[in-house]
Amino acid sequence: MAVGSISFFRLRKTESQVYAPSSFIESAGIAGGTGDKRKSEARRGRLDGLTVLRFAHAFETGGGTERYLEDLDRVLLERNPMRIIRLYIAADRNELSERTEYMGQGELIRVPLPLPEGESIQSASDEEPTGINPKRLFRDWVLYNPFVWNVWTRNFLLNWRVPRRRGQVVGAGAKVEEMIGRYRIDLIMLHFMGGADADEIVELARRRGVPFAVLNHYSNDRFLHLSIRKHALLADGVASVNGLGVPRYLRGRLQNLADGIDTDFLMHEKACPLPVEPGPPVILLPARIVKAKGHLDLVRAGAMLRSRGADFRIAFAGRVDSTRFEHELRDEILRHELADRVQFLGVLSQQALRDWYAASTVLAFPTYHHEGLPRVIVEAQAMKVPPVAYATGGVPEGLIPGRTGFLLRTGDVEGLAARIAELLQNPELRQRMGEEGRRFVEERYSLEALARRHEQFYLQVLDSARAPGRGTPQRPNTDH
Repeated sequence: MAVGSISFFRLRKTESQVYAPSSFIESAGIAGGTGDKRKSEARRGRLDGLTVLRFAHAFETGGGTERYLEDLDRVLLERNPMRIIRLYIAADRNELSERTEYMGQGELIRVPLPLPEGESIQSASDEEPTGINPKRLFRDWVLYNPFVWNVWTRNFLLNWRVPRRRGQVVGAGAKVEEMIGRYRIDLIMLHFMGGADADEIVELARRRGVPFAVLNHYSNDRFLHLSIRKHALLADGVASVNGLGVPRYLRGRLQNLADGIDTDFLMHEKACPLPVEPGPPVILLPARIVKAKGHLDLVRAGAMLRSRGADFRIAFAGRVDSTRFEHELRDEILRHELADRVQFLGVLSQQALRDWYAASTVLAFPTYHHEGLPRVIVEAQAMKVPPVAYATGGVPEGLIPGRTGFLLRTGDVEGLAARIAELLQNPELRQRMGEEGRRFVEERYSLEALARRHEQFYLQVLDSARAPGRGTPQRPNTDH
C-alpha cells in the first residue's frame, strides 16, 4: 500500500458516491478561524475517505479511555465520511463477533479481542509501587546516560522485542494484519503502547509501510518506560492528553490533544432525579475500583468528616478491576463504621452518571494513578459540581485551582477532608465554583475542538510518513 494513500469505500447512506482524495489534499492546511468559518466547520471534517484503525487496552464501555474513544469516534464520523476500526478487549471471551455501526457520514467497526483464560485487563500502573524504585533508578541513571544511550541503549531498544506480560492480547498483530488485508488501512492509532501486543502491531506497521501514531492516555512520565520509549521513537506521530511533564526527548514533537466532552449532553438541566429518597449531600467518586484511584483516602477523609459532625454519603461509581482491592476497601469501610454512608453504584450508563453528577454536592478524586487528563474532573465541572482532587499526573490541567475546584498535594487526606467540608458548608462557594467550572469546560473541552485537534494530528502524521527518511526514529535526543 502506498504510504498515505486514501482508502475508498462506499457508505450505506450514499452508496452511489465514492469519496475522492482531492478533499483530503485540499483540507491539509491548519484548522483555524473564528465566527462564521468556525461555525461552518463544526460538522465538516478533513478526513474524507480515510480508514483509521485503533488499538486500545480498554473494554467497549466502562472507563475514561472507553468514553474518550466512544465520543471521539462519534464526532469524527459525524464530521467525516470515513471508516474507523476499533480493536478493544472483549469483556466476554464468548462474544467475539465484529459489529459494524453506521454513524453520521461513516462507519465504525468494533473488533473485540480476547485475553488468555484467567487474565484481566488491569493496568500495571494500577498497582505500581510508590517511593524509590531501583529498576527505575538504573534505567534513568545508567541506560539513559547520554554515553550509554548512544553506544548501546538506543540500538538495543529499537531492535528489542518487548516480552509479553499478563493482561495483554495474544495475536494482536495477526488480527491487525487481517484487517489490513480486508481494508486499506491509512493510519494506525495506538491508544496503548509498551506491551508485547502493541509491539506486534508496531513491527507489522513498519513492515507493511502503514503510518502509525501513539496517543498516551496517562501521565507523560510513562514515556520514560523502555518499551513505551521504543514505540514513541518509531512512531510517525506522538500525542498525549495533557502537556505536563513531557520528557525532554519528546519536547517539540509531542502534541497535546487534550480531551473533549459532550457539553450539550452534560447539562444540569437535562438530568433526571435519582429514583431514591432525598438524603444527605453526596460526595461522588466515579472511577474504576483499583487501589490507585484513591478510594481508601476518601473513606479515611469520610471518617474525619463524620468525627466533625458532617452529614454526607459517599457514592463509588465504576467497574471493579481488582476484586482483591474491593475486599480491602469494604473492610476499611467497616473498620471506620461507614457502611451506612457508602454506596457502590457499579458501572453507570452515561445518562445515569449524568444524573448522579447532578445529585452530587462534591466530586472527590484523590488519585495516585498515572492520570492523563481525567474525564470525570471535566465532566463534573460541566455539571457545575466542584472537584476536590490530588495534583497527580495531568489532573492540574483539568481545573482552575481555587476557582473551579480545589487541588491538593497527592496523599493529603487531611486537606481532602477539609476542602470537602468547606464545600459542604458553603453553598455560595459551590455555586460560584460551579458556574465558573461550566464556563471553563465550554471554552476548553468541547467535542468539536477535540475532533479538530485529532483531524489536524492525523493529517500531520500522514505528511510525516510521506517525508524522506521514514522508518528511522526521529530526534535521537539522549535526554530523559
